[in-house]
Amino acid sequence: MPRPFPRALSGLHEIASEYDAFLVDLWGVVHDGNQPFSGVVDALHALSSAGRRVVFLTNTSRTGTLSGEMLTQMRIGQGLYETVISSGDITREALRTRDPALFALRPAEPRCVHLGDPSFVPWLFELGLSFVDDVDDTGAGDTGDAGLARADLVIATGIPGDRDASLTRTRERLAPVAARGVPLVCTNPDRVIPRATGFTLGPGAIAAAYEELGGRVFLYGKPHAPIYAAARRHLGELDAARIVAIGDLLETDVRGARDAGIASVLVTGTGGHAQTLGPAPTRGDLEALFTASGIAPDMLLPRFTW
Repeated sequence: MPRPFPRALSGLHEIASEYDAFLVDLWGVVHDGNQPFSGVVDALHALSSAGRRVVFLTNTSRTGTLSGEMLTQMRIGQGLYETVISSGDITREALRTRDPALFALRPAEPRCVHLGDPSFVPWLFELGLSFVDDVDDTGAGDTGDAGLARADLVIATGIPGDRDASLTRTRERLAPVAARGVPLVCTNPDRVIPRATGFTLGPGAIAAAYEELGGRVFLYGKPHAPIYAAARRHLGELDAARIVAIGDLLETDVRGARDAGIASVLVTGTGGHAQTLGPAPTRGDLEALFTASGIAPDMLLPRFTW
């Protein structure tokens, strides 16, 4: 039988009594990168007044602490939510504790190569890892591949320039690394990152290319299990049936919630899919989207409002 069309909500007030905890995405649901969407702060106040627990779950290489500081600048104070858990947080913990699944068969002190902007992830260089530079040992200068040729572990946090050409070049550089069986860790599984001006390539695009090359990839953010496990640990003994996830993307927010066994709400009027379908998609638009992706949310919400 065909799957029923998701339940349409007019606001969060319709489900506030059905769930005790709300796992909420940030960009595209709560804010646009610069300011909260209209009605968001009021909705967070209403959830707080109703005794509901809000945990922000976000795919970013930055830490949850830094994301929280950005929220404060947007007038979203810490009294309106419990914590921010980022994919960067979960990846950092896996690297800090030397996750056995990742570090198995690696040398005791693996030589690491970082792909991305170091200033975006200062935490990465505080974990006691040994990084090798992409320079020629003879001193001939930057070869772009010398470090990768020696690498035991690759950590991808971004694509220089966020351009297709950069991804093509990165794929070429990584092909021999993947062939050697070197694992790649990606701090943000998002393949594309929506922005006010359109989409740019995300770190997840490197991970996807590496998998296509036959390489082993480790991802800890949405839609993968580790970030949801961290959220569940934070929430304690709360039954999964009393938790709902709210996001703007099917592939990360909705798929991740489904795989974690919790209900999902897709925000349709802001964020990723709103950029391609418009802020008021028709039922036909959404049905086509669900069919194409092979996944559908449990509920639909135009905007994160009460």
